[in-house]
Amino acid sequence: MLDKHEETLFEKGFLHYFSNLRDTSTRHLLFLFLVSHICVITNASSSFDLNYIQLFKTLDSVRQKLQTSVAEVLKTVPGLPKDWLTLGRLCSPRVLFYFEQRPPVLDENLKSLQHLMEDQIYRLLRKCRVITNVCTNSLFAIPSNQEFVFFKPKQQDRFTFLLELLNETFEIGNESPNDFREFLSQHITLAQTEGFSDNVGRHVSPSIFVLPPARVWFDAAFKLFDFFTNSPSANGLKGFQLLRSILDVEGQFSEARCLKVLPLALAAYQENLPSHYSSQYHENKKTQAKALLSSHGRGPAVQKFLGRLDIECDRFWRNGRRMCEFPSIIGNPCIQPVHRVHAEETSDSKLPILPHMSGVRYVSACTCGRRQANREDPYDVKYANYDFYRLIEEECCGRLRRISFPIFKPSSEHFEAANLKGVSKSMHFAKDVEKLITGTEDLSLGPDENEFPALSVDHLSQVAADDHEESQTSLGKGDTTEAIDEENILEITGIHELPSVSTRDFSTTEYLPCMLHVNSPTGILPRYSSWSLVCLGSSSLYSHNAGLSDQPGFLTGSGFLLPWDIPVRLQHNESNGLDGRRSHNLGYSGKSKRVKQGQHEFTVKIFIGVEYECPRGHRFMSSSPGRILKATGAGLVKDSAQLITQNDVPLYLACPCPYNRGGKGLIAQLMRLHIVTPKAAVHVTIDPKVRPAPPPCPEFVTGFSEPVQLSPSSYWILRFPYVYEDENQIYTLPKESARAAQHGYLLKGTCGVMELANEGRI
Repeated sequence: MLDKHEETLFEKGFLHYFSNLRDTSTRHLLFLFLVSHICVITNASSSFDLNYIQLFKTLDSVRQKLQTSVAEVLKTVPGLPKDWLTLGRLCSPRVLFYFEQRPPVLDENLKSLQHLMEDQIYRLLRKCRVITNVCTNSLFAIPSNQEFVFFKPKQQDRFTFLLELLNETFEIGNESPNDFREFLSQHITLAQTEGFSDNVGRHVSPSIFVLPPARVWFDAAFKLFDFFTNSPSANGLKGFQLLRSILDVEGQFSEARCLKVLPLALAAYQENLPSHYSSQYHENKKTQAKALLSSHGRGPAVQKFLGRLDIECDRFWRNGRRMCEFPSIIGNPCIQPVHRVHAEETSDSKLPILPHMSGVRYVSACTCGRRQANREDPYDVKYANYDFYRLIEEECCGRLRRISFPIFKPSSEHFEAANLKGVSKSMHFAKDVEKLITGTEDLSLGPDENEFPALSVDHLSQVAADDHEESQTSLGKGDTTEAIDEENILEITGIHELPSVSTRDFSTTEYLPCMLHVNSPTGILPRYSSWSLVCLGSSSLYSHNAGLSDQPGFLTGSGFLLPWDIPVRLQHNESNGLDGRRSHNLGYSGKSKRVKQGQHEFTVKIFIGVEYECPRGHRFMSSSPGRILKATGAGLVKDSAQLITQNDVPLYLACPCPYNRGGKGLIAQLMRLHIVTPKAAVHVTIDPKVRPAPPPCPEFVTGFSEPVQLSPSSYWILRFPYVYEDENQIYTLPKESARAAQHGYLLKGTCGVMELANEGRI
């Protein structure tokens, strides 16, 4: 039987299991008192067990509560005698007491001892009001003129006793004058002939005694047994509820104790709660409340009330206190209350319309790097790669000359994102950037935000409302472009050429919903460019001795560019090939010298810097792949750009920040490529390809069909995307700084040199 209820025993404990057993056994006892004429009560010793007194009172109280329900069950039995239906039982059953142990007396005194025990039991039951003068009002009756106590004549176990009783019933074996069969038969004979009339007093009515046919008795017994066995305590019957409350004393105490502690546990959960909080904080508070309930609660009801506490805490949290927790691109949860982002969303219409906001702020420089500002944790790739820089450019590098990258240009107002095969997520491009940036509480990862200009939300909304096409500077009109320093204005001449991109080769009704990469479908362009290429001005802006003095955030000794010496051989020839220029592999050369007639060999110096930026705004250059540039105290740079240009450059490096919160190192990302072109008759070209994660991650490109040519004697800066996105996922910073350098790369071949048209041959 324990195996059958093993799960209940281990889950709810022994007290709960034992209470159920007592409830079931007591119901069966009450059933026996309703369908029996004679009941035999056994005692394990030679003395009367006083625990029976409380059991008899309990059975009588429950019987009275259930009398109406029992009558309803008996009404369904055909042929049932009317008296049985009225009384709810056959009669007031006669109870006999059997003692399994014989007292230590002589045989001739045993009969006297039985009579004394009868008198004692009768007075005790009368005193406790278990039996009364009118047996109909009592649970059972005791005969007034017949023996009802029997002591077992010899010591034997119960099994042997029952076996002998069965043998004597079928007249197997010898009979003895003091056997139990003779004691029992006198009561059975009276029941079969006259019935029991155990009322006491002068003016009492005759007792009701029903002796039904066997068929009717079995039919009624089966239905009553099903009623007492299968009726739960919580089905509304007061009799069973009363029985449970009387028998399960430990359970009642446990219920009362836990019911008193439950409000305290709820108060502990609700103490010092913010207006809205995350699921992790909710679980932590709930764990504290459960610990309080478990420590002060007692008994088997603790588990039940722990479930109630769990439900109450969840209901309190979900009733307007849930945090949105939608993860940003970086992975930080939104700290706003549960909300909608757009009015057309099909979620609960009562939720407010708010932008996602994690409360985390990073420090980033603008495209040219001359100004730093706080950026909100991005929830949208467009904001991360385009909108943030477009806003900050308004007051910094917006007037600089730039090269526009190929983007989608719609031919009408009706256009849509291309349906790419294998796309596992759709990217939503916000039309109103104001929904993406809000001026809420500051959790800046960088220095004090007062050191940087505040980003105006209204200003950003005005910028985002414009068309996404960047204004492309005319290459033949230098008077329309202004630099910040009037003395370093670079006049644009007709020699400067850009890769030609014909808009007729691209779709004007569908755009690419992600960034361009080598596996992107042909003929589809993105709606905005994640790259940016600007010219700060003349090459004289950079001093190799002073370094990048106008660029904030650089670590000490790291704000320098690396020299790159290139041997150039010019050969004056009227015929220079089909397009008048040719590119060559790059290498280191010695001093300038004249070789053959018509040829001249010399060395040009190019300055290149690979800039990394961490979330706190710390910036540094790299001296070689995976190493941080560290100049001497006098500003002397001993390294060259040879290793940078001829090898893959890590996209991520561990930042040598002077302090780290929580001891976790930050990761810096390759964000800019600085190039100072020489005054020689050569073009420096760039053709960047970035693989931000290990294969099968694709290689991301700018969209030009050939390398971009940079004008001579100029200071150019190429800004890389903040995040990278293909059709299937968004690529962000790696989780572990220890292996960040092996996570992604800027592939080699980014920089090259090309001879100017009609000027000579390298």
